[in-house]
Amino acid sequence: MTTGNIHDFLRGSKDVAIAVAVRSFFNSKYSRIGQMSDVAIDTTTREVRVRLELVGEPTPVEIHVGTYNIEQHGDQATLTISDATASREWITELLRQFVVGRPIAIPERAAAIVKLLA
Repeated sequence: MTTGNIHDFLRGSKDVAIAVAVRSFFNSKYSRIGQMSDVAIDTTTREVRVRLELVGEPTPVEIHVGTYNIEQHGDQATLTISDATASREWITELLRQFVVGRPIAIPERAAAIVKLLA
């Protein structure tokens, strides 16, 4: 295995570990509205793909975050999503109006995961 392959393997392993942690956090916090059945994170391209099984929805909802940015301000970290779409047009519009471009405060208990995303 070459140095480049080792780096890619380690980055891929890190991305998988982050995805497992994100899914676990989401599912424990938001179980009343549904489950995150799949999440893929690419920390190099800062891209995220999520599949949600939401209560009352007959089919899964797919969300694609094209780019995100993590900023640290002292003890507080924020996540800003620059581009996002969903498999439901109305969810894409909600994302555009309420999420895209707005800093989202990251809970302190998720700080370790956030550092890996940056």
